[in-house]
Amino acid sequence: MPIRQIEFTDIEKEIRKTGKSVLNLLAPEMGKAYVVAITRDACPACEKQKPQLNKLADAVSKKHGEDVVFIRVHVKQPEGNTTESLRAKDLFLHYFYPTNLILFRTKDRGAIELYKNASPEMPELEKNIESALETAKALAKETG
Repeated sequence: MPIRQIEFTDIEKEIRKTGKSVLNLLAPEMGKAYVVAITRDACPACEKQKPQLNKLADAVSKKHGEDVVFIRVHVKQPEGNTTESLRAKDLFLHYFYPTNLILFRTKDRGAIELYKNASPEMPELEKNIESALETAKALAKETG
């Protein structure tokens, strides 16, 4: 399953329209793990991570199918204009790009963030995806 790309401004529009939190928008279903990469224009670390994350997404998708969803939230930063980037940092409570999140949904608290790291190594991210998916499946089974 390829990584789904969403523009940050589209997330802002959806939040205004629905009133949902950003985490609830990105992780709508129980029993799944959601891997989110927050990237920005003109970000060398983002460009370096992109092929590595694509490769990981392919491998994880082969192993887990649609139980793990990969999303890239892209932030635009035209030269000299950091406005959108600052709004993204406020919404996601992060500082560096790329930042990776792993989310899953709970019955009583909605979507929660299990993991957050700036530019992690792929083996670390994969280990945390496995842990998140195991937890997500257990929670879905409990509430099933």
